[in-house]
Amino acid sequence: MRVISKRSNGFTLIELLVVIAIIAILIGLLLPAVQKVREAAARAQCSNNLKQMGLAVHNFHDTRKVIPPSRTASGGFPALSVPANAYTGWGTWLLPFIEQDNVWRTYSTTLHWGHANNRQAITTQIPIFNCPSTPNQPRVQPTFTVTQGATYTIANAASSDYAVLRNVETSLWTSFPGDVDTYNGANRWGGFSYNSGSTIRVMRFASILDGLSNSLSYVEDAGRPNRYLSGRVQIAGAWTGSAWADSESEYGLHGCTPSATKDIRPGRVAINCTNNGEPYAFHTGGINIGLFDGSVRFISETVNIRTFARLVTAQAGEVINDF
Repeated sequence: MRVISKRSNGFTLIELLVVIAIIAILIGLLLPAVQKVREAAARAQCSNNLKQMGLAVHNFHDTRKVIPPSRTASGGFPALSVPANAYTGWGTWLLPFIEQDNVWRTYSTTLHWGHANNRQAITTQIPIFNCPSTPNQPRVQPTFTVTQGATYTIANAASSDYAVLRNVETSLWTSFPGDVDTYNGANRWGGFSYNSGSTIRVMRFASILDGLSNSLSYVEDAGRPNRYLSGRVQIAGAWTGSAWADSESEYGLHGCTPSATKDIRPGRVAINCTNNGEPYAFHTGGINIGLFDGSVRFISETVNIRTFARLVTAQAGEVINDF
């Protein structure tokens, strides 16, 4: 009598392990490609954010006949009927031109940005002010108290991944005269209108002598108030000036010396060295920048700091090589 054995239709343990290993390999091969596609989409959205902000500047200029201020402070800004001590940041002026009319109607530019009457507006997260590549969204500026004309305690102000790079800081060109052009108090400034103390700078497109396509408008300074250094290392604490309504959100170009433990400025590195009021982004290899002609460029984090400083200024007359 013969005994006929029956073979199971299922997988053996070895076959199952082989299948799992093959699936793991395929996932390992596909994951980097998926991440690259995701980052490309995020970078494109970031570029579009800056494009919309650039168009808003043009519409503002057409309507109000000046370039919007990067900040207003103790001196006010008469060209826009802003009184003394009505401190406010760069983002406020764009609101009615980026489909944020409802927020604009709740904000008074005749009051300090931290005034109770402006609280609803400044705590509103504005999607166009956030880069999708930046982690920990949404973010708010930590609660703080400031005395500017009066005393204000400001809480939950919505942060932004963009800001205005107002000028080339004196400490940069005096510390590294061989690496950066020498500027002065007049020609180190960028293209935005501005108020600090008794200094009131009214700028129009015709004032940008270096050309609209050669002068920075809005740039990335992503991740604030969280602190990031070279290599996207995050350290404890919080930077100030992260809110789009904060008059201290704009910053000057100091340059940075790379470090994984502390913020060292000035330095010879222009990009992705620290996000403490310096150009910084979470894209691979560089940042997005807006120019006053409304265009957006991706600029490498290895850009020469002399070239980048030349993009910051609007009236210095430098020759800018391809970047």
